[in-house]
Amino acid sequence: MFYRILNENIKLVLTTTLLSEDISRLIDINREYLKKWLPWLDNSNNPGDTRIFIESCLNGFSKMEQLHCSILYNDSVVGLIGFNSINWTTKTGYIGFWLSEKETGKGIMTTAVKEIEKIGFIDLKLEKTEIRCAYENRKSRGIPERLGYKNEGIIRKAENLYGQIVDHVVYGLLKDEYFKRQC
Repeated sequence: MFYRILNENIKLVLTTTLLSEDISRLIDINREYLKKWLPWLDNSNNPGDTRIFIESCLNGFSKMEQLHCSILYNDSVVGLIGFNSINWTTKTGYIGFWLSEKETGKGIMTTAVKEIEKIGFIDLKLEKTEIRCAYENRKSRGIPERLGYKNEGIIRKAENLYGQIVDHVVYGLLKDEYFKRQC
């Protein structure tokens, strides 16, 4: 199985159907917290729904169209991160992520995003990574801002969150910017 050890507490593992029940349970525990920013929660109501999602992700992974990893903190699943899609024409990876409410503020997601960037720029040879966040989602926006992503603009009325249509901020990081940051 694909995995990366990021530090003594944090690991990334390829999301497989073996994690369906853990991820489904985590979604249920965090449903109200996550629903503020994620539009897909009504389609994920049980381990079977989660399994279908994971199978779709693995199919995308087999075609090198996406990569979804589970974030383990002290060996428990606490969130997901990855490339929701990869555009090979422009060599751009679109990063998406979510984290359990009780694990926020510990640097877990920032550490995980750095590793996904590394996978993108070094292993996949991408030219750009992009993160889109709801304009009002300050916690998620803080991650690309701390990591030196450029604010590339706002997409107005970009996403329907349970009847409220929200704007997205688009953040981008180019390969040369990533390598300059590593120095």
